[in-house]
Amino acid sequence: MARPAPLLLLALALAPVTSAPAAAVKVVTRDPAHLVVRLTDVTPGTRYRVTYRNGKRQFVWENLAPDASGAVTLTDDSHLRPEYRLRCESRTSAQDPVVFDDFTKGTVLSRRRQPFGVPVSTFGGPGYLVPGLSSLVRDPRGNFWLYFDHPPYALLKYDAKLLYQFALLLPGKALAFDTDGEGNVWVLHPGNWLSKHGPTGQVLGAWELPSGRKPGEFSLASGLVIDRENGLLYLADEVLGRVQRFDLELNLQPIPAVMWGWIGREDLGYTRAGEYDPERMYYALDRPRDLRLDGAGHLFVSCEHYVSKFDLGTGKQLPFGAAPVLGWGGTFSDSAFSSAAGTDGHWQRHYLAGVDTAGRLYVADRDNEFVPDQRLQVFASDGKLERVFSVGTEVKDARGERVYLGAVAGVACAEDGVWLADAAGHIYESRGGLRDGGIRYLGPGAAGRQFDLSKAEEAKFTAEAQSQRVRHTSEGKVLAFSGSESSTRNCEREGVSLLRHGERSLWLPTRLGEPFTVKLLGADGQPIPESGYRVEYEERPGAFGNRYDFFRVTNNSGADWTGATFVATAKE
Repeated sequence: MARPAPLLLLALALAPVTSAPAAAVKVVTRDPAHLVVRLTDVTPGTRYRVTYRNGKRQFVWENLAPDASGAVTLTDDSHLRPEYRLRCESRTSAQDPVVFDDFTKGTVLSRRRQPFGVPVSTFGGPGYLVPGLSSLVRDPRGNFWLYFDHPPYALLKYDAKLLYQFALLLPGKALAFDTDGEGNVWVLHPGNWLSKHGPTGQVLGAWELPSGRKPGEFSLASGLVIDRENGLLYLADEVLGRVQRFDLELNLQPIPAVMWGWIGREDLGYTRAGEYDPERMYYALDRPRDLRLDGAGHLFVSCEHYVSKFDLGTGKQLPFGAAPVLGWGGTFSDSAFSSAAGTDGHWQRHYLAGVDTAGRLYVADRDNEFVPDQRLQVFASDGKLERVFSVGTEVKDARGERVYLGAVAGVACAEDGVWLADAAGHIYESRGGLRDGGIRYLGPGAAGRQFDLSKAEEAKFTAEAQSQRVRHTSEGKVLAFSGSESSTRNCEREGVSLLRHGERSLWLPTRLGEPFTVKLLGADGQPIPESGYRVEYEERPGAFGNRYDFFRVTNNSGADWTGATFVATAKE
């Protein structure tokens, strides 16, 4: 299920490999993603090629430099030749572009996943080519549901071990979703529609919410959350500025002490950033959207510029320490459009990604012109900032390996566990809050394994010396933004890419995994003068993939490019 216009990757060896007699390969240690082998009779300073053939598949690692004992580490895909890492069913010949059309790792629309390979991460990073995962929900049975916010819209279900189950295809965009105590999933659709689906995706019901301003009616439903223990459904209305409560038969259940919901008066709605007067604005909700529960009887409502907290038993609004709300006009006193929005503990436009059982709030940047990398900020229940995470934050998993947290798509919490999905598709689990020592999963958007290396048979490995370093290339079309970085509508639409003068391209993946240079060609196949463009290389692991995997270009030529292509070549 691909975003329009995936990229194109083709890999070729530029330098011949001179084979020496096959060397013996001895397996030292093994696990599914890493294999340490020892090569016999290695020559210091020589690079080696290791091949695994089991009769069905062939995998090749190149440019390997064994240590003095002959030991070298093989990983699931970082050393594989690109043509093996990027094999795809959609290619019928070597000239076809490499297009991965299976984001869901399962059978959808008659497209099968590869048993091995990289089925989902070819398209890059947050908001661009990987796309649009958001709203992670963990149901009471321990399953995970992730929303795929891009056509074809879908809810992806994974079991407690993050193994793919199925994709529930949706007719259009979903505004919010949650699961009830029986594992059913409820989806809020645009136009005030609500649907209910069973644990295996079957449709159990669909309702058009009544339109109007009376109790039980809606102008623009915008958020949803379910109190599983008590069987209650909370629905937000962005226009009327209120949250209403229903049972799971959609019967209105008025909230105690507050007439049929927390209603924001229309003359107080759409307030200016930083403006919050507790004397007249308690219970007033300004464009409420994200709804979250902490499992301790509290509802959190994310508004345009702040987060409000309510007691489910009394309906009363609760403060965050000394402040009435968390955010602008409460704990923040300056403007959302000043440089203060870039400081830690602040935000500009936010997304309430989750609330854990200790009452911590996980607030992600939706966008912020004052920060280079989107952040996930963790606030204590009293509104005090605890931690700030971004791609630059040192977080290590239980293996001691660095975890790079990109733009956060969603946070699920249960008991003392926290599960985080970032926009590049990585899933990270930790206990007692978000911290080091957790488990990293290959979730949607993360690179799929080429092969379970722990099952590799030692006798089916061979090793050969290389006469020189092998250099690979990667080719593809230059995909451009359409008007702004938030829009990619012209990505390979009808086979044509367009990059206007002064615009910047998307981050383009090469999957070379090593330093490279880029040359650009026009639609006529002729080189574009290097003075006409600027290349930015992502040379550190981060939100957009692995090291040396991505680049982007800026068109400074004075002319618009149509059908521009690139050739990325590994350096010597």
